[in-house]
Order: sequence, then structure tokens, then C-alpha cells
Amino acid sequence: MYLPEDIDDILQSTEDVALEFKEARDNFNDGERSDYCAAIANMGGGRLLLGISNSKDIVGTNVYRGTINKIPQEVYQQIGMTVVVEEVQHPKGRVVIFDIPPHSVGQRVRSNGGKYTYPMRRGESLGEMDDATTRKILNEIQPDFSAGIVEHLNIDDLDDRAVSDFKKRMAEKTGNHALNNSPTEQILQDAELTRGGKLTLACLVLLGKKEKIGELLPQAEIIYEWRSTPEQIHHDFRASWRAPYFLVYDEIWQTIHARNLRTPYQEGFIQQEVLAFDEKSCREAVNNAIAHRDYSISGRSVFIYASPESFAVVSPGGFPEHITPENILKAAPHWRNRLIAEAFERTKLVEKSGQGMDVIFDATIRHGKGLPDFKGTDAHTVRINIPAKVKDAEFVRFLEKIINEKQISFSFDEIYELELLREQKVVARTQHKEKFLKLGIVEKIGKTSGTKYMLSHGYYSYEKKPGVYTRIKGLDRASRKQLILQHIERQQKAKVEEFRDAFPDMKDADISNLLWELKSDNKIRHIGSKKTGHWETIK
Repeated sequence: MYLPEDIDDILQSTEDVALEFKEARDNFNDGERSDYCAAIANMGGGRLLLGISNSKDIVGTNVYRGTINKIPQEVYQQIGMTVVVEEVQHPKGRVVIFDIPPHSVGQRVRSNGGKYTYPMRRGESLGEMDDATTRKILNEIQPDFSAGIVEHLNIDDLDDRAVSDFKKRMAEKTGNHALNNSPTEQILQDAELTRGGKLTLACLVLLGKKEKIGELLPQAEIIYEWRSTPEQIHHDFRASWRAPYFLVYDEIWQTIHARNLRTPYQEGFIQQEVLAFDEKSCREAVNNAIAHRDYSISGRSVFIYASPESFAVVSPGGFPEHITPENILKAAPHWRNRLIAEAFERTKLVEKSGQGMDVIFDATIRHGKGLPDFKGTDAHTVRINIPAKVKDAEFVRFLEKIINEKQISFSFDEIYELELLREQKVVARTQHKEKFLKLGIVEKIGKTSGTKYMLSHGYYSYEKKPGVYTRIKGLDRASRKQLILQHIERQQKAKVEEFRDAFPDMKDADISNLLWELKSDNKIRHIGSKKTGHWETIK
């Protein structure tokens, strides 16, 4: 428990990455609170003090008066960490202190509702976490399997064409074209693919000659199978690669693309088309498998299954600890083979480590294909199923219409929420409801605590499915009140329980609101006690 003299001691400290002062006299935005708590946790933990200026003057704060005990739970819902929040009545003014623990070993803390995804302190400001800090945190986890030394593997065992492509991509990423002519040993050292001058398993997987891979790591194989219908047992076409990944990654995509199907659709006067297999999504899925598979499991390869309806990548080894199909879009990244993942980032095979799933989900949603899933995943296998067929092109066109008319853009999180609404029809909560309601994309169903959200009448009209809208929305308030009146007139009197049966989708509070609205209009009255009384019409 903090005392006023503790505040005086803290004020003698220098404001740094572990200590932040904010005036917050009357307001402290929830998003800013999330960003600062996550940033301080990511920097190793520390304290956030409200009611103190940057010049260390106590100005006092009025935030969280009477609600201080609720704040730890609110912060937990935002960043997934428990913080201690106290208020101190200092002679110069009230101060609120957040005691923020460090991030868990090997895991970044994600902010929700603020400006940043994984914030960090940068001087006196906040910023998005940089790659160096990300690697430092994630390297705290268990040893990287791909960093293991492969005895008897030397430079002569690397494929010249794969090494050349690796150099070329590094040069393009850095803008330093002199790397194309740099000694291979130096390139591997710069890319951290060597340990004490010895080559790692990552070197073997990415750059090793076919013969060496077959000799030392035969499970480092990728197999592609095409079926004209996903249910059939036997494949119609098969290809396999046991070769350095930097030699074959383009060939793998070309093999997939050779059987790509196009779905045409009309957008105004322009003929558009959507490919069954989106290049970026497919490459990301395969790259993820190479970077995340468990190479210690012998006798199992990475499989790619394709058909006109779906695209699936299956890799040996289950999800890393703490990662599940339910939290994969929100959980902190956890790589099983960090050296391989970082090599992909250094050579721009992936845009940014840890964001591959966002890329895949974003593409399928924006193409109207629905959501990928992980059916078939267990403790020993990860399977991602990416839909290939367009399910709802009208949904895509509707969003494009909104984007063009309002001159706005949607983030991935916003697109993902809208897709959940499209699939589930009704949801109990949406993080971006204010923006969606303002744009007329969603509507509320009900009032009080039972409020839910659905896509708007504008969307269903655009889809030419107004009947679906009416079914989901249900009866409007006027119609429900008319039914209540008709019921009471027919029965002469009625109790609340009868309306629960009539409107099973409504909460008691919503039904009560309708009854009292009718009473205010002098159409019905309540006779008797609240528990045993009844409603009747006013003649």
C-alpha cells in the first residue's frame, strides 16, 4: 500500500521506460490506458502515475473516483494481465498508481482499443514495438530447434542457386545490392544462420543441397495433392519437393496456381474476378508450415491439399504452448523455429513475422470466401483450411461501396468483426460498434442490457434479401406493442409471464419497457401488486 511519502520518493526518480507520469486531471482514455499498461509491461514492468505532470508537479486527478476497484478487471480485459491500482490522498492532490508487472517469459503484451498493437516505450513517447525488441522478448522462450548445429554440414553442402536467391532477396530487402557479391560465410553470419562458424538446421532446410537434406533430414519434405472433389480418396495430381526451400518456394506456388480457378463477378461496368487460391494467402500458409513445423518428428512431411473448394496445409507438430485455434489471431507469436522465421523476414518472404494469420484471414474475408478454420488440428498436427469458393460476393461489394462513398478504410480487426456478423447474423458485442453504427453498417436489436447487433437493412437490401433482414431483426417495437394489445383484448387481462412465451427472444426488461410505453400512452393499465397483478386495456 502506497503512502504520501512513497509518492515523494517516486518523484525523485527519473521518468524512464519503467515509470510514466500523466496529468489526467479529469479523464484518462481507456485506449491510452491500455497502450501505456501494455508498453510498460513489454519493457519489463513498472509504474504509471496519474495526477502528476511531466515536470513532476502533483496536480491531482479525479479519474476513477468511486470505481477504483473495477479498474484492474477492465485492464485485464484489455491486455490480459492483472495490474494493481491504488489511490493515494497526497496533501497536494489525489494520485492514482498502476503497478504493472513484466510481460510473461517469451510473450509480448498486446494492447486492445488503443493506437498500437504491441506498444513499447520510446523515450518519453509510445510506439509500435520494433523488430529488435520483438526478437529479444520472443527469444526468451525455449531453445530454437532450427538453431541447432548440424555436424558434418559445411558450405560446400549448400545449393548455389538457393544461396544466390537468398543473397538477392536480402539485398532487395536492405537496399544493399553489394550483398549479392558478399562471401556466403558472411551472409550466413549476418543472417544469424551460423553458430560459432558452424551451420544450423535452418541452413540445411533453407539452403542445403537435395542430397544432404535427404541424408540428414528426410522429413523436410513438402507434398502437394490435387483432387477434383475434396471427398475423393485418391488424388488426381501429386508433386513433392525434398530440396532447399529457397530453391523451390516459387515452384510450389506455380504448381498450386496451375490449377487455380477464377470466379468472375460484375462491379458496375467492370468485370472483376476472384482466384480460388489467393497467392499471398497460399504462400503465407506454406511459409508458416515451414517455419512452425516440428522437425524432430521423423517420417512426416508437410502436406498441401487443394481442390476447387478448399486449400489446406497440414504440418507435423501441434500448436505451440498457449496457442489455440480460438486465440491464434490475438495471442503473442510463438515460433518453434525462430531462425527460419527470421530468415523469411530478412528476405521478405513474409512481410512481418507473427502476422501471417492476419494476412490469410484478411484476404479470405475481403474476397467473400468466409473464414479459414483449423479443423483437423490436434496435439500432433496443425491443419489450416482456407476456403476457395466465393460465398458472398455481395458482402464484398457492399463494403467496397461503403469504403468508396465514405472515403474510409477498414482495419483487419474491423473486417474480421464484420465477417463474424455476416456469418453469425447476430452478435452480443462488437468492439467497433460506434464506427459501424455511424456508417450505417450495423443496427441494434433491442435496448437495455440485452442489446445485440446485426448487419443493417442497407446490407440486406443491397443483397436483395429484405426477408432475411426481417427474420433476423424480428418484429419492430410498434408491431410487438400491437400484438400485446391484441392479446390483452382477446384475453381481457394478461400477466407478464404470457408475454415471455410470446416473445422468447426478449428479456424481461425489454418486455417491461413495452408494457410501460403502452401504459404511458393510456392504452393499458396495471392492476394489483407487481408480483401477482395483471395488465388490462383501458376502454
